[in-house]
Amino acid sequence: MKGVVCALVALVLSMFVLLAGVLVVLPVERAAADGLELGPDGYFSEMSAGALPVASSGWASTRRIVFGKQKDTTAVEDSGGSTYGSHKVSGGYKTLAKGAVASESGRSFNNSTVPTNNWSASSTTSVAAGEVLLWADDVVTAGFKFDTNASYRNSFDSAVASYQSNLARVADDKDSTDDIAGKNYSLFEQGLLSASARKVEGVCTAAQSVGCSSGSEPVTDPVGSFSVNAYKVFPLSIGDVNKYFNHTSGWSSDVNLACPSITCANSASGSWLRSAHWYYAITAFNVWNGGDPGDRYPDYTGLGLRPALRLSLDNLLLSADSNNQGQGGSGDLRLTFVDESARLWLSKVPRVEQVGASWVLRDVEGVSTLKDASGSNVQSGLGWKLVDPLDVSGKVVASGRTNYDVAAGSDGNMVVPCASLVANKDYVLSVWGQEDGSDTVGWSNRATRPVTGTVRANGSGECESLDMPVVEPPGISLTGVTSGELKAYRIGSYAETGFTQTGALESVMLSTPAGVKSVLKDAAESAGATGVDADNPIGWVAANWLGYPTDPSSDDVTSAYSPYAGKLQLFARELAGRSDAELGGVKGSLPKLEGGPTTLPLSDEGLYLIVDSSGTSLPIVVGTKVFNDARGEDGGFVDFTDAGVKGKPRLGQAALKTTVTDVAKRIVNDAGVDGFDVGSDVEYEIALQVPDLSDAGFSSVTYVSYEFNLTDVAEAGLTLPAASGVRVLVDVPSSDTDVTGQLPSNSIMVSGQTLTVTGLKALFAESDGASGVRNKAVVPAGSLIRLRYKAVLNASAVVSSPVEGESLKPNVNTATLTRSRIGEVSNGWTDASAGLESKSATANAYSFRVDVVKLDRDDLSKTLGGVEFEVSRDGQVLKFTQVSDGVYRLDAAGGTEVVTHTDGTLSLSGVEARELSFKETTTPSGYFKVSDFTVDIRPEWDEDATQVTEVTYATSGTNLAYVSQDGKHVMVLDPAWSLANLPYTGGIGILVLLVVGGLILAFAIRPYYLSKRAEATANLI
Repeated sequence: MKGVVCALVALVLSMFVLLAGVLVVLPVERAAADGLELGPDGYFSEMSAGALPVASSGWASTRRIVFGKQKDTTAVEDSGGSTYGSHKVSGGYKTLAKGAVASESGRSFNNSTVPTNNWSASSTTSVAAGEVLLWADDVVTAGFKFDTNASYRNSFDSAVASYQSNLARVADDKDSTDDIAGKNYSLFEQGLLSASARKVEGVCTAAQSVGCSSGSEPVTDPVGSFSVNAYKVFPLSIGDVNKYFNHTSGWSSDVNLACPSITCANSASGSWLRSAHWYYAITAFNVWNGGDPGDRYPDYTGLGLRPALRLSLDNLLLSADSNNQGQGGSGDLRLTFVDESARLWLSKVPRVEQVGASWVLRDVEGVSTLKDASGSNVQSGLGWKLVDPLDVSGKVVASGRTNYDVAAGSDGNMVVPCASLVANKDYVLSVWGQEDGSDTVGWSNRATRPVTGTVRANGSGECESLDMPVVEPPGISLTGVTSGELKAYRIGSYAETGFTQTGALESVMLSTPAGVKSVLKDAAESAGATGVDADNPIGWVAANWLGYPTDPSSDDVTSAYSPYAGKLQLFARELAGRSDAELGGVKGSLPKLEGGPTTLPLSDEGLYLIVDSSGTSLPIVVGTKVFNDARGEDGGFVDFTDAGVKGKPRLGQAALKTTVTDVAKRIVNDAGVDGFDVGSDVEYEIALQVPDLSDAGFSSVTYVSYEFNLTDVAEAGLTLPAASGVRVLVDVPSSDTDVTGQLPSNSIMVSGQTLTVTGLKALFAESDGASGVRNKAVVPAGSLIRLRYKAVLNASAVVSSPVEGESLKPNVNTATLTRSRIGEVSNGWTDASAGLESKSATANAYSFRVDVVKLDRDDLSKTLGGVEFEVSRDGQVLKFTQVSDGVYRLDAAGGTEVVTHTDGTLSLSGVEARELSFKETTTPSGYFKVSDFTVDIRPEWDEDATQVTEVTYATSGTNLAYVSQDGKHVMVLDPAWSLANLPYTGGIGILVLLVVGGLILAFAIRPYYLSKRAEATANLI
């Protein structure tokens, strides 16, 4: 027995050690829940599951619900030729059941328990949990034949030749001519039915040529009792007459089944039913206008469709009186459903104010993001409800809407019943943006997701406090100067957002509003795009031009911040020339901008085109931040976690860029906005605008004395090219027209760090034939002259890193234009002596550095020198030249090994900001090798990606390489040889652990094995 205990102890110990190693490696996943909490609706929430209102209380006692459209007899529809298109619809429904209610087979209207006439029995309609079964209070079509085939039968639908009876086709939305769902309900309401579109029970599914006659389809659990096709809207079954109306008296009339005033609408004599009728194949069931069931030949034309439907309650926010959205005890009910894609930006905290003897909600103000088919915002007002969170009855204490009887100035249904509230108890107040339904589009109201707060009463009939979060609408922070009005047009919608565990934006899908798809596609193609997605052109533009490229990277992401070039800018200019209507209407505006930052307010999240009406600044495309409900107590707007990193555009902010460039400079070959390696080419472009020489003052300036000269000075880290490496381009007669050869000889000179160009005036200026100077017609004023050249980032280049005092160091290149002037110095220019003025522009080339510190994992005060690494990028090993101990610079002529200083430091400079892979090749004696790891250099740029504002590191591959707390270094920790450190080593270390564990187990089991063998031997004796 002692051997057994030893073996078990050893086994437990070895498994514990193994488990400890596993726990170090495996991450802990956090569970998350995402649901829409709407609270009770006030009518259906008060019903228990399985409730049968009409069967229990009768038709007259069941509340009428207005749902769908309501038409009068003058309505004209169905130009396609349907014989029952022009009809009157009441828009009224009553609830037959609240799910879950299972289907029952063999229910007959002749008997309440066991059917006495099986030929009159069928299965009943099932109702799932979370939905209700509604039946119209009148016939919605004119009369029509159950079946229009020559050999009419009672088949409802059949798999044979995909057959559907005329009754099935009228109800089914697959047929555009007879689409009852499409004609009688709004698109929003149809969406509420779509989840319920499924097969119905209690039908004949035999081939139409056969039908269901005696014995052909058993009534009890018939195989063919389910329809072949799925239906949103359908006729009731003969079994439903028994189940949901408690009708058990056969052919006698029943007021619960009758049409109003015993007269059905649209001249119908009653309505068809569905059934698994098997007594005669040429008869089908119906209900007559007086409420008595019957049967008729399928070619009878006097009966219409009185539709039933299964309505999902998942997004039902409120059931309230149709007239004032209150909680009265009688009258028609209207339903308010949440559109999950819409939200309310609540701009004020509502207050409860005493008005006479009542307490009334005030300051209920906010902007809804509900939209119509064209993408325009629609809002009738705001709705509200008050609920006791501890009341399980499903009751709503009070409800209303802000736009109730506005013309009369009545706030009748804004009253909060403070006197009846329990003292010092918090009640939940929900407020939402609302689009009211109507008789023409569908009665149901569409609502945003609600904003919730609390109301408390003091017990003396007064409401003493109200608490609710306020979320201002989204906006875009702008900087710059313009005297014109700034208009914003929403050209992209946000959908399917994802967030990181810290709450930052991780992903967002862009979709194109329906009304601007063709306009955006045409503009993208005009800007040079091919293969644009016609259904989602803005998604294509964002992926290719907006600075969020896919892999491999787009070659034009620089257009996201270029003030005068790039396809995104061409796209924006194309759109800026369209009318407000073509762009879906103005969604926000600022009268002017005087520097900023100033927020341009908007009504919804999304991607916007911002246009300056004065034309003095370029149109820009910028997105808002995205609202995260889970961020903080009340949610908040968030950006991508790497916004600004490597030039990734920041959401919610932008800088206006002037269209008058005069002189500008940029780097054109840094598409990834990640800087440069030492030794690589940096391609610059200097843009100069041709001046207007039409001023009369220039008539006194001779062509010879007129100056238009450029001086470009590079810092020591940049090696300028030879003069022959400079190209000069103009944008007339076509873009990128090379005119270098048209300059006078020796116009371009390079000396050391200075490039001078003195003959540029020859491109656009000439003598006016007298004594003055004028513009050439071929290169008019306003044209652009662009100089292109490549400089080399040399060994003297400064580098940027997170280390204080050394961060954010650019290699600056400054271009200065000096030109002749008349009179005073031009605005924004500098006096460059008599008759001259100058203006400069700079471009910053960045290179970066990685600083690594190598330490003992168990003693961080112990540095590890002499550790060798091999560094690679994209699978290619990089080479470095040693500058001093532990300090290296990227150099194609260098070696592949880099070694830490005795103090454990390793510095690698002159690299672009991309991911570097480190492989430890030589490990200090007594230490395990660290697994390969990567270091990603992440520069953050300003809003137009011209200056780096911060540099950070990120690591991956092993938890032994991480960024120091101050962010300045990458810490790499070598584990010393010890049992405790084995799980960190991977590979051979884990093998050693398994071997050790196995040996422990073997030694522990051996005494047990020997004792059992001795016991067996003894037993044999």
